[in-house]
Amino acid sequence: MKTADFDFNIIGENSIPTDPVELRGRRRDSGRMIVLDRSTATIEHTTFSNICNYFRPGDLLVLNDSYMLSNTLSFSRGSEPAQVLVLGHESDGTNIVDITPAQLARPGLTLTSTDDGELTCALLAPYPDELWKARFEPAGRLVPTLDRYGWRSSDELASSFKRTAPAAYRSIYAKTPGSFEIPSAGLHFSTELLSRIAEKGTEIAYVTLHVGATEILAVRHISEEEVENHKVREEFFEVSAEAAAQISRAIAERRRIIAVGTTVMRTLETLAVNNERGTAVQAQSTWTGLYIYPGFQFKVVDALLTNLHRPRSSHIVLTAAFAGKDFVMRSYAEIVEKGGYEFDMFGDSMLIL
Repeated sequence: MKTADFDFNIIGENSIPTDPVELRGRRRDSGRMIVLDRSTATIEHTTFSNICNYFRPGDLLVLNDSYMLSNTLSFSRGSEPAQVLVLGHESDGTNIVDITPAQLARPGLTLTSTDDGELTCALLAPYPDELWKARFEPAGRLVPTLDRYGWRSSDELASSFKRTAPAAYRSIYAKTPGSFEIPSAGLHFSTELLSRIAEKGTEIAYVTLHVGATEILAVRHISEEEVENHKVREEFFEVSAEAAAQISRAIAERRRIIAVGTTVMRTLETLAVNNERGTAVQAQSTWTGLYIYPGFQFKVVDALLTNLHRPRSSHIVLTAAFAGKDFVMRSYAEIVEKGGYEFDMFGDSMLIL
């Protein structure tokens, strides 16, 4: 399938906001939402605060409780200061990092944290785009150190991210540190709205997927001519025994399972990738490299809430796999024609039923 089929023009200089809505003086649930009904092939334009109207008693809403870490730490080599920007975890226990100053970086270089003197960063090998493969020791100290001392640097959030206001960059239910970018679909839920959803009889389950290198623009943008030739990165996820039981019951009882975000979609479909449809899922704590594009056979998810995505991205390809390419691209044509919609992590949302 041609990547060019997923091209469109984002119109307007403010169409890709760089701040969460709360820092722009708006309520979390005030954004616009486009609803795609696959059973009728109809498209509706509404606001996110109305999402309750599309849920049924007995639905299972699955949320990702991971939150984004401040991803930059201060290190040194002797008296020489350095900054290490951590961009993602790797399944072999290493990390993808960027080093400042760049001329300091070389294979074998070991840096020591100036915040936690026991944490070291050893550069192993260069990566594309002037990035590096690195190993932190002790590995278990990296996330707590980032959570306590880190800040944002040298990325698209740097202008707005403040350590004094991290809650604006997290969903209201986030509790597990580990992401290096935002699981953004959940940002739209307010405490009041989530309570209304639960009161309606919608069951809620929590999974964890730590967003990493799949959210780097250069990674999620598909530069290959054919969609099938694109590669995504692995990410770590965890599904508890409680969550697996909730999901399995919903499957057995043929209740709708609604994934909030591409991270949840990727997690749930990974659980069932080797199963027959309708089979119970098992608790897991592992890595997924699942790439979902048109032709993928969905076995768990019945509805998807996601943000509005950039053209030629792995995320818009995932939505096209779920709703159909023609239907999804028709919806984006309407979005562009109507105008006023916002895209990407702090933008508006799409609900696919």
